[in-house]
Amino acid sequence: MAVKSHSISTQRVPAWCFLASIIITSMEGLGYFTLPHAGAPLSFTDFSMRLANTCALMLIAFLVTWCFLWFFMVWLGGVRRGMALFFMILFFTVFCYLVIVLDMLFAYTTKFEAYWALLMRYFALFAFLLAALSSLILGKVFHRDRPLYFSPRLFTILAVGALGFVFAVWLRNVRFQDKNGALFWGGFIAALTVVALLLWWLGKNHSRLAILQLALFVLILTPLLFPLFSKQSAPSSNAAAHATSHPIRHIVLITVDTLRQDALGCYNSAATNTPHIDQLAGGSAAFTNAFSSSPWTYPSVTSILTGLAPQVHTLVDGKTALPEKVPTLAAMLESAGYYTAAFGLNGMLKSQTRLDRGFKEYNWYPAEVLSARNFEIGLTHNLMKLFGSRKPNAAGLTDQATEWIKKHAQQDFFLWVHYFEPHMPYAPPAQFQPIEPAFREKGNAFMHTRGARMGSVARTAEERAWVRALYEGEVRYVDSQIGRFMESLRQVGIYEDALILFTADHGEELWDHDHFEHGHTLFNELIQVPLLVKLPGTQTGSSVEAAVSNQAIAPTILELCGIALPADQGMPPSFSPLLQNPSGDYMEVPIFSGASIFHDQLEGVIFDRMKYIRGKLSGHEFLFNLQEDPEERTSLTTQDPVNLERGRQLLEAAQASDARVRESLDIQQDEKDRLHHEEIRSLEALGYL
Repeated sequence: MAVKSHSISTQRVPAWCFLASIIITSMEGLGYFTLPHAGAPLSFTDFSMRLANTCALMLIAFLVTWCFLWFFMVWLGGVRRGMALFFMILFFTVFCYLVIVLDMLFAYTTKFEAYWALLMRYFALFAFLLAALSSLILGKVFHRDRPLYFSPRLFTILAVGALGFVFAVWLRNVRFQDKNGALFWGGFIAALTVVALLLWWLGKNHSRLAILQLALFVLILTPLLFPLFSKQSAPSSNAAAHATSHPIRHIVLITVDTLRQDALGCYNSAATNTPHIDQLAGGSAAFTNAFSSSPWTYPSVTSILTGLAPQVHTLVDGKTALPEKVPTLAAMLESAGYYTAAFGLNGMLKSQTRLDRGFKEYNWYPAEVLSARNFEIGLTHNLMKLFGSRKPNAAGLTDQATEWIKKHAQQDFFLWVHYFEPHMPYAPPAQFQPIEPAFREKGNAFMHTRGARMGSVARTAEERAWVRALYEGEVRYVDSQIGRFMESLRQVGIYEDALILFTADHGEELWDHDHFEHGHTLFNELIQVPLLVKLPGTQTGSSVEAAVSNQAIAPTILELCGIALPADQGMPPSFSPLLQNPSGDYMEVPIFSGASIFHDQLEGVIFDRMKYIRGKLSGHEFLFNLQEDPEERTSLTTQDPVNLERGRQLLEAAQASDARVRESLDIQQDEKDRLHHEEIRSLEALGYL
């Protein structure tokens, strides 16, 4: 780069920006290979796409910044063009390096994660001051009559060398892992030297140098055209896609986040008005004693999708992804010939968690507005987040799901739809707001998750009644959207013949036991969930009193669809016999729940209408008779020593059984299963960590 006016012309600025973007792209590529990664190494197509996307985004950032600097610094301020360009490239390079170091730090430790935003601001300020100071010093030393000249061909060689180095690192990781390292890197250095000398000779002529830079531009950015020529994954039109060999052709699983069982009219006549879910219940088996495996989303949803206990699938702290060896319901249905798809909103369940395993389509939100494969580290990755994310509400999610239904009605499919409402914050649309004037005066939304959890807000009966009314408004809102979705099934003619399962991942405490929200206890307001199962055909509704776990949803679906479960899978028995004969013979098994996320680590078991809860850290024990004390007000630990000991024995047996299942499935958590630090921060933003 030159502070020599004739060495940098306006026409050459894009070339300087492009070469600088190659260098930063190479830095981020090298940073990527220092991180712990799961799965297979990057394919050449994936590697080249990440390289092209990163380079293109950085080039755009350089050019936009240059337009700003040229107007304010060069045209208005009289700063020499070369000096302004030097400032810009040095700022981006230093800032990118610091961001890469920060991302690498957070990949291996969580010690400083709370200071991420602050460190980013400090690093940006440091890079700005360093670039400004360096530019001022150079401007003082090299006057207009004594310009500094930096050869464009030398900068080209530097960019090509950086690009070659990151390509060599990729090649080493993918193709030559077992080869002699000294021989590999010796060959690379020799090849790089030859290329540098060739470029130096060819670059003597400005026209040839421009052609070389243009060729490099085409070579790096050509992968951006790959999606235009690749075939879109359209639904298969062959006989397999329209097969009618499955006993059940259409499977729909609807999960609602944070939905209390007693918030629905079909379970509680005094509850808010939920006509659409109640209508579904009118033709379904309604389980009155269905329990979640955990009082918060991550472990519970994973149990629904795998049929495994939290201590088996290991997703209990929100910081790790699904291990590779864990089988999923979607994968088994896909192998059986079903087209699998999911729509949902919850930042905890995005594809990075690997809960998308087995889904051909995983349409999950929040989703970044600007989404392009990159090296997941450094400046480019963080710049993309400045564009924000898309978070469709229940209506938007229903719109997408109904459109999908119209396109795939003739296929055998498994569709999972997950609604985020009525999760905090409670902010129902206007038509679902409380109608009481006193509630309207308090506002139309309750946002204080942490304050309510700690007990510093909503400390009066009136305030708590207002919060509950907002929660019920959210329930009515999601009920209306489920009604729209059910109507779409009817319109395409598959409602009657579909297997439809409706449930919640967990409930919500509204100060039932003097606390708020979820994740902290194993009381029924958190783990007793609605469960409706509509079999294909026209049926009248029934009530099932047998106790079942949401872990049994997966084996039940598989059994109803005629798919044999692999041996030693660790799933509970299917509850399908209860669907045909609710009061028939059914051997109930103990139901286990645990993996709480706040305060003590709780574990519990439900057996013979009793519930035993134990704190792992405190050792505190609770025993409730759910039939006589459904609100769990009186602990019987001293009055009922027989059932107390029975609960202890069942928990001990469950721990041993979970360990055996983990060993038989070879499920192990290691460093590659740790979520990206940004995913962990998103859970912190939700208030979970």
